[in-house]
Amino acid sequence: MKTPKYKLTNLILNYIVKYELSINDIKYHGIPDKYKIAIEEKFGAEDIENLGELISYPIGYNKALLIQRGQEMPSQKKTFKIFTNFRNAKDFVKSYDNNNALKPSMDLAVHIDKLVMKGIVDDWDIGKIRGFSEKPNEIYDTWYKRRDFYPHLEAVSHFNEIFDWIQNGKDSNHRLIKMGILLYEFIDKAPFTTGNQITAILILEMLAKKYGYNPDNIIPFFKSVNSIGEDMLSAFKISKSNLDLTTFLEAFLYTISLSAIEVSKEVIDTHMSKVKKRGALELTLNSRQIKLLDYLAINQKVTRSKVTKMMGVSFMTSFRDLQDMIEKGYITAKGKGRGTYYVLSKEMIEKDDDIIIKEIE
Repeated sequence: MKTPKYKLTNLILNYIVKYELSINDIKYHGIPDKYKIAIEEKFGAEDIENLGELISYPIGYNKALLIQRGQEMPSQKKTFKIFTNFRNAKDFVKSYDNNNALKPSMDLAVHIDKLVMKGIVDDWDIGKIRGFSEKPNEIYDTWYKRRDFYPHLEAVSHFNEIFDWIQNGKDSNHRLIKMGILLYEFIDKAPFTTGNQITAILILEMLAKKYGYNPDNIIPFFKSVNSIGEDMLSAFKISKSNLDLTTFLEAFLYTISLSAIEVSKEVIDTHMSKVKKRGALELTLNSRQIKLLDYLAINQKVTRSKVTKMMGVSFMTSFRDLQDMIEKGYITAKGKGRGTYYVLSKEMIEKDDDIIIKEIE
């Protein structure tokens, strides 16, 4: 494939470097699954929320979080069909690996398009490649006004050539640049009868994951695209009129690098505040005692009977755990007799405050 015209500007190089450094930080700062799941859930819900804004169907973060968790009400399943389809498509992208029979190609794009549009449009329209003389369906697609008409272009072979170039091209173009060019082509040519916008961004996520640019499929690409949606379309218009993709690539790489930085910061902060801190605690406390510290950090105080019930242990075991934590300086007993309760020690509170101050600095 002949590389479309663009200039390798300092901005493009800068955004690529920032993106790659952020990905390295995410990979380097390993965190346990329970923390990783929480981060994935947060950015997954933000992606669903931004999908709603991107397709002019806003639902807000709280509803997006319920959909991300699969907790939408049965009566809402039809109303939120596009979002539950999107969640299922994201699950497919997350599970996709090199052993999958569908390699990056229009066949894979067709499969994703079917997952996204199932139950929303007529069955004969999902995954259907359109003739370029016909207009794409505008449903859930705010890019449709940017489409151009290419009556003599064969869509499948054109896009398969791009997919092959991304995978096997021996040229020196960076893969993130190639992915940006693929997005440009999806906006310009809209190969599917319906669902082009969502399918295109999901394809980017899948390629990024496949080539190591999206660990655990955690980078929120829909949030990236939506955050500068109008600017990206303006950049597309400029690039198209100039027959030069530089402006569009700068906009695309800028927004995905910001998202990668945001995710890496979340991972690093979690690693520093949870994992490193927890690692030190595990040398001196058992798992029940660590859980109790987490509880006190949120609820301020706890009674011995509450600890016994919460941990599912005997009254004497909870007594020994609490006494041990008092002796080691983690907690302090307040009150007398049956009114006794336990709080974090002054030293522990000051230590947490010091951590927060250092993070702010």
